[in-house]
Amino acid sequence: MAMSKKFERKKGQNRLWEIIFGEMLLLLVVILCYGNLIWMIPLQILMIPYEIVIKKKKEQWREQQYLAGFREVLQSLITSLQAGYSLENSCRIACTELEPVFHGKKNPTMDQLRRIVRGIDLHRPLEELFLNYAEETGIEEIYQFAVVLDISRNTGGNVVEILKTSMEHLEYRMGAEEEIQVILSGKLFEKNIMLLMPFGMLFYLRMTNPQYVACFYSTTGGHIVMTIFIAAILCCFFWTEQIMDISF
Repeated sequence: MAMSKKFERKKGQNRLWEIIFGEMLLLLVVILCYGNLIWMIPLQILMIPYEIVIKKKKEQWREQQYLAGFREVLQSLITSLQAGYSLENSCRIACTELEPVFHGKKNPTMDQLRRIVRGIDLHRPLEELFLNYAEETGIEEIYQFAVVLDISRNTGGNVVEILKTSMEHLEYRMGAEEEIQVILSGKLFEKNIMLLMPFGMLFYLRMTNPQYVACFYSTTGGHIVMTIFIAAILCCFFWTEQIMDISF
């Protein structure tokens, strides 16, 4: 109960900092593009795409954590099975071995692994526990492994070979995704520079020749132009994110 309250409190703190950071970004945009804080009120609508981006980044981070953790779990299970332990005991050993590896890290894999061990102690079927693991994480590789494990245990299949195959598939996918990210890293940097450049030019003009852009801040037409400018930058951001969102 205490751990749950601590987790909820930390989650609430992280959420608060996300909102503060988003409002600070919005404040910079308002000062730079409108020069009037009254625009903070209507531009709160920009917090919607901000929340979408934050949610997407969180989901990507969560998936990466689960995939990396599941790879460690599979490796530990393979080692224990090759040493002659049963799959149930291998899960217990994996939970013990991986505790120091994930100690102090915000990794959800250990929570799932502890649930599996508790389920084993309650004599629940292991294939059912892994299926629950897959459903809660939503990771395709874990679900595929759980289904194959269910079939193999019911038909007397070679569990060690199944684990090896799953491990190879997972490592192949993660390796391919890492290569894709390396290839795209340069393009992502260029994309961010191109999206920030208009704001940089506007900041430069305001600092060096404010009269040159004064019409954008003192007329209705200028406000409309700035609104279109922000909308165009936002559309370009989501467009480029969609183009570079390559899943393997």
